[in-house]
Amino acid sequence: MEYGKVAGIDKPVSRIVFGTDRLGSRHLSWLPEHGREHSAFDLLDRSFELGYNAFDTARIYRDSERTLGAWVRRCRVRDDVVLISKGCHPDRKGHPRLNAAAVTRDLHSSLKALGTESIDLYLLHYDAPSATVEPVMEQLNRHVEQGKITAIGVSNWSHTRIDSAIEAAARLGLRSFAAASAQFSLAEWTRAPWPGAVTLGGKEQRSAREWYCANDLPVFAWSSLARGFFSKPRSDFAAAYFASEQNNRRLERAGVIAREYGVTVAQVALAYVLSHRLRAFAVVGCTTTDKLTKNARALSLKLDDATLGWLETGRLR
Repeated sequence: MEYGKVAGIDKPVSRIVFGTDRLGSRHLSWLPEHGREHSAFDLLDRSFELGYNAFDTARIYRDSERTLGAWVRRCRVRDDVVLISKGCHPDRKGHPRLNAAAVTRDLHSSLKALGTESIDLYLLHYDAPSATVEPVMEQLNRHVEQGKITAIGVSNWSHTRIDSAIEAAARLGLRSFAAASAQFSLAEWTRAPWPGAVTLGGKEQRSAREWYCANDLPVFAWSSLARGFFSKPRSDFAAAYFASEQNNRRLERAGVIAREYGVTVAQVALAYVLSHRLRAFAVVGCTTTDKLTKNARALSLKLDDATLGWLETGRLR
């Protein structure tokens, strides 16, 4: 495993992050399901053995916070892992919840579910462009001072909105964002899977990628494998949001590299994200220990800029 750094967090952060959006051990919060819990713990055990120490969850991810927290306490690894969670997601009707009160409410709910006194990286989950950001930044800073959050960031915010928030924090003398999360993979989505979702892929997002590089802001790339586009059988999610002739050609080119280096196509796609000029951490959701192991091996494949360009466009540069 390779590790990176996020400002404010004194622990190394694994460059491949275990995404827990599909991790859970209960369909109903009050009803234990021991078989599901055992399977979830097995996945988490294996990931930790492989060097994964960063785990991405969210208040909206059903039972994942509780399951992850139960495993952390069971294995007594809180000091060794980096917990990433998210709050202030829009409500079920899509109404925005980006305000100071929601920050506190969601944070306290996440702390309780995780069974911990602090969260290493806390992200605001989706932007509400009409919301005033200063009160939210002030509230996040209060929780940092209280020791409930170590570092703060955002998920699915445009780079221009992040830039404005950073300027506001500087003006008010507040701690600012240490990281952001957006979709990024070799495959470009054909449409956003959720309202307000943000991608860094494609020619249209070149200025966003340049901004991230210029500001050296870490990116936690969700759907870094396009949610199964580079695997067989292809998931329904991948077929709905990533199926295109352009992506099919990228898949073919990834196959050429895979055969040349004796790796899998998914490993090439993951290496694309990890080799990019962006300071990227790849968030990957796994449901089998075999995929966990194969994903970790993708770190040994280093792709140069020429190869990255060829994978994207089919042209050498």
